[in-house]
This record gives sequence, C-alpha cells and structure tokens, in this order.
Amino acid sequence: MKHIAIIKQSLILVAGLLAALLTSCIKDDLAECYKLTLKVERVIEDGPIDITALGEVSDATLYIFDANKNFLESRKVDKEFITSRKEITLDNYPDNTKLYIVAWGNLEGGNQNVTQPKNMDDLKVQLKSANGYAQSPDSLYYGSKEVTTLGSGVTGGNGEVIIRQKTGTYTIKTLGLSNGLKAYGLKSASDFDFYINQTLDTYDNSGKLAGDSVAYNPEGQYDTAQEWLTTGVIDDNEYGGKQNSFAGENLGIRITSADGKIDKTIYEAEDDKGVIKPFEIPEAGRLNVLFVFGEDGTISARMQITRWGVVDDDIEF
Repeated sequence: MKHIAIIKQSLILVAGLLAALLTSCIKDDLAECYKLTLKVERVIEDGPIDITALGEVSDATLYIFDANKNFLESRKVDKEFITSRKEITLDNYPDNTKLYIVAWGNLEGGNQNVTQPKNMDDLKVQLKSANGYAQSPDSLYYGSKEVTTLGSGVTGGNGEVIIRQKTGTYTIKTLGLSNGLKAYGLKSASDFDFYINQTLDTYDNSGKLAGDSVAYNPEGQYDTAQEWLTTGVIDDNEYGGKQNSFAGENLGIRITSADGKIDKTIYEAEDDKGVIKPFEIPEAGRLNVLFVFGEDGTISARMQITRWGVVDDDIEF
C-alpha cells in the first residue's frame, strides 16, 4: 500500500508539472504560444545572413513599450544570451498584451548617450561630444518588433527581434605629406589637422538619423614615413586605422594647418573604379580615404567605399 501511495504521489507531481507546462504554452482556445529570440543579421548583396553566433554583438538592451507606446521596462542581455539564442520571456505580461520592443546592441561600451524614455518617441541614441566635436560611438546595432504576448512567449509563430548594424567606419591616410610641408613652409607634420563634416548626431526610436549636424576631429598618428593616419585597428597598410561614426552622405573632409595657410574642404574623390563620387559612410559599411599631396602643394583624394559582404582583394587604392 505504501508503494502504491508513493506511485500516486509521483503521478500527481508529474501531472501537475505537465499542467503547468501546458497552461503556459497552450491556452483554452488552443492557440499556441511561441518563443521570442534576438537575431543578429548582416546584409550582403544576396540578402541578409544570420551572424548571431559570431558574437559581434556583445550586449543588447531591450526597451519595452505598451500599446500606447508608454515605456514599461528595459532589459539588458549579454553575449552568451545572444549567441545561444535564449528566449526573451514575456510571462510578466497578461495574455494578448500588445508590446513594442526596441533593441540596441553594443551600448555597454558607453561611447554614446542614451535617453531615458517615458514613451517610445523619447528613446534616442546620441553621439557624445568633446571640445565641440563628435566622438566615435561603439559599433551599434538596432532593431524593433511589435508582438502580442501569450504565456511566456508570443502569438503568430516563433518571433525574432532582428538587429542590424547602424554605424559605419572610416579611415584616412595621407600620401606625400612631406610635399605639403615644403610647399607651404610648414615645420612639422603635426601642424596638420583633419575633420569630417557632417553627419547627424542622433538615431531615433525607429533607427533613423535625426538631430543636429556635427563634425568629427578624428584622432591620428604618424607612421615611420611621417604620413598621417587615423588611429584604430589597421587591417591593411594602405589605410589608416578604423574609427566608428554614424552614417552620412555628401560629407566633406577638411584639412587645415596650424598657421592657417591650409584650409581646404574636399567633398568628392575618385573611387577605385575611376568614378568621381561624393564621400559617404554607409550603415554597416566603410569609407577609406587617401589624401595625396603633390610637390606643387595640390591636394587630391582617392577613396574606396565598401559595404557588408563586399570583399575585393585586387583593388589598387
């Protein structure tokens, strides 16, 4: 009898667990609830590809709003949560609750300001500034999704909050900078300064650029040949170091000297296919610029614009 009682207790426990599972995933109307996860995508020429497992997004912040777009909560998830595709659980909300989710990736680097929203329109990611110039942001990813809750998940099939890169990168390097020194009677290569004009300084809640126009004064260094180049990761000796920025079109790159003898802004350059184009930093792409100083003091530019998934090892820059 004691053995039978133990079996009965075990069956009751199993039945209770099954009931809990079923009530969390199957409702009275037999509508199934589905999982919601975070997915990282890269867009290439053939379309978007899944790069979640690569770990390019080390953290993400999820901003959750109600049907009236009022702020409810924010959640931070780490790299392991993202790469292992863990479920974003929503069981703290009643069934059939409409929610808006806005996700930003890589905010934890802290190289940008994020507003604390009361409603969705308040949510903004903005460039930091120092001495009147914009600072390089982190490599930011963005995405959003509207969902309806059911159990711990959502209705309508397994859902994904897809995030894609919003920032771009640029590099600048000089060729023949010593010619400029001679032509303009300058004492040192450190007399030169470079600026990028201008991008907007804000991404709004829909991931669109907004705000005010700002200029960058990128950090630089000199190589052994006394050519100036941007600091950052150098993956090709032809280019300077990579620096992040918000995306921008029809940019101007300004070159000045400490004594004022040089103050020139260039808006376009010949690309690697021989076509004259305006400077552009694409979302998830890269702008490489080479400034060439002639012996007579003329300054010309060459550029290369690359986008995600575009690799060309045969380009002669």
